[in-house]
Amino acid sequence: MKINAGTLREYLEATFVNAQDHASEPPQLMFLVEQMDEIFQREIFAHDFEANPTAGLLVMNAYTMLLSAVRQAMSGHVVSTFPIARTALESACYAFLIARDGGKADIWFHRHDSEKAHKACRDTFTVAKAVKELKAIDPVMADYVQAHYDASIDFGAHPNRKSVVDHLEDTGPIEDGMHGFSLTGVYGRNSWHINLGLLVCVEVGQAIAFLTAASAENHPLINERVDVFQDWMDAKNRMVYESNGEPLNCTGPIYSSVTPPV
Repeated sequence: MKINAGTLREYLEATFVNAQDHASEPPQLMFLVEQMDEIFQREIFAHDFEANPTAGLLVMNAYTMLLSAVRQAMSGHVVSTFPIARTALESACYAFLIARDGGKADIWFHRHDSEKAHKACRDTFTVAKAVKELKAIDPVMADYVQAHYDASIDFGAHPNRKSVVDHLEDTGPIEDGMHGFSLTGVYGRNSWHINLGLLVCVEVGQAIAFLTAASAENHPLINERVDVFQDWMDAKNRMVYESNGEPLNCTGPIYSSVTPPV
């Protein structure tokens, strides 16, 4: 077997060119990302956020990590969008757990003090525990958060089959009786995969927005303005269904049910 890989310089140039091109001519689904940011700015950041300070810190970390996932998707290295998006979702889950029990903030802060403290933090802060707590508020959104966490692991947060083989192309026979395969790392400007990465960010962003609101005291976005959140979810779903051209059988995030064009 022989492996031929591009250089670091080539990788940096390809991702830089994509990001630069997208800055002047946004990808097709960038409008969904801009709508997402408008929800965060208008419905969350424009108001007082009555919550545990540590939860607020983790909310900000979740948001900035989400922005980083958008940036990574626009670079064309779509697979690496998933570990960043997963970290953003985990940060929102941790914020929610602390909001439900302020005593958990000390456990989070003292994670690195000792082996015992490290284990206590790992045992306390899990997505599964956040999902269990969220079920008391909204069982549907609890399932949504869990589904996104699981899908992120399948599609790129872990080196699973989907995150590797799905980006492999059979290039046919080559010299010396060998057979060629190409593993795509960076996709081209406004490609199907780049737009999929943006959809991933929007769907994870919706889970993070709900967790963020649930981390505050009586937050309007999931109380008297819950229709704003639901309308946002419905509009995204309609857009994806219409652009797909046929019904989708979704058991998790919409992005996990769409397939690239042949």
